[in-house]
Amino acid sequence: MELMQQRLPSPANLPESTVILGAGVIGLSTAYYLATDLNETTAPTSSTPYPTITVVDPSHAICPGASGEATGGLGDFGFAPDTASLGSLSYKLHRELAWKYNGTEKYGYSDLTIFRVAPKNFSGNPSPLDTWGPGPPVDRNISDLPAWLNPAADWNAQSMAGAPRAAHLEPGRFCRFLRERCESLGVQILLNSTAITLKKDHARRSFESLTIKTKSPKLSFKRVPCSALVIAAGPWSDRVFSQLFPTAKFKLQMNVTHSAGNHALVRNRRWKPSDDQKGVVQVFLDSLVSTKLDITSFLGGTIYIGGWGATPEDLPEDALAVKAQPDEIEAMLNLARPLLNLTDGDDLEKVEVGRAFRPLAVPNRPVITKVHWSQLGHSFPNENLIDYIDRPHSRIDGGLYINTGHNSDGITLATGSGKLMSELLLGRTPSIQM
Repeated sequence: MELMQQRLPSPANLPESTVILGAGVIGLSTAYYLATDLNETTAPTSSTPYPTITVVDPSHAICPGASGEATGGLGDFGFAPDTASLGSLSYKLHRELAWKYNGTEKYGYSDLTIFRVAPKNFSGNPSPLDTWGPGPPVDRNISDLPAWLNPAADWNAQSMAGAPRAAHLEPGRFCRFLRERCESLGVQILLNSTAITLKKDHARRSFESLTIKTKSPKLSFKRVPCSALVIAAGPWSDRVFSQLFPTAKFKLQMNVTHSAGNHALVRNRRWKPSDDQKGVVQVFLDSLVSTKLDITSFLGGTIYIGGWGATPEDLPEDALAVKAQPDEIEAMLNLARPLLNLTDGDDLEKVEVGRAFRPLAVPNRPVITKVHWSQLGHSFPNENLIDYIDRPHSRIDGGLYINTGHNSDGITLATGSGKLMSELLLGRTPSIQM
């Protein structure tokens, strides 16, 4: 993929201030790439003050939702055609970050090998599909599977992908890394804080300020400068949008009822430090157990069991109110126990269990866009909603931007999505066309 030449912004085109709603991996990636691009291309002067970047989240910690609880697999394959270029860009940026900042030490970045197992003579539709990986599946011996798995004689094993096309990171540590980099670049992060109202500048078709309600250490209200607003609130993005723009001419649609999944992190008692030199292994077991189930080893001796669904529930108001469903967790572990190589009388040592709602947009594709001012409930003729990132922008006037809807690929697509959003904010030609 060839990247298009970028137009660097002039000082007059820089946003005076950008507020990003959401401190998950998409919001933090947006803040990181915007701050990086600004630091590389601009310098504050007495007449042109340095643009400010603020990240706001209602939770008391960053990545309280799916961003901190994902599997962590990365790759440049397996995407729908309309997101394939974003996947390639994101994986390239992930590799650059890991090389530049020692990702193995900072957030557990490692090579990833992916297997698929099924019963011999399996005649159904395999999962993942044969076309999912970067190349056709390759038959492997059962002995090639990781030692923490308990294979049966009637299994058929295939490798789906591996280094350098696949890698892995620990999502929570990656988000904390992004926060550290953002703050080192001058980004302000406001937690326990909720966006209440926007002050608009209709003449400039921009915003002036955002009123924030902070819950801790005590209830308080304050205004923060805000000419450009980015909604990156994951599955809560439609609620944030509707609350701030109740008279908008369109609706941001998210399907959250069936987008949640339970997962568990357990101790790998067979782990040895030398095992980490081999990288991380993910095994898809869907075709074997006739439901969604994949198991992934992490560096440091833990195993992630996921792919499992959830009993449908409404999305709560706060990410911290999302709890694991005990019955679903137990059903998942009961299915996983005989598949793991446990000694007699041994059982799974649970390190962490959880449930996360994925940001599933309607239709199911990422929404990375600037919204025209007229679509926010104000009458300006001859303007249309820019639906997705199909067009470059020549200048930045502030206004509303949306970066959400990455479903189960948030960690994977975060870097490319953050980079594209920075380019939109700065009026640059996008690195890719989707």
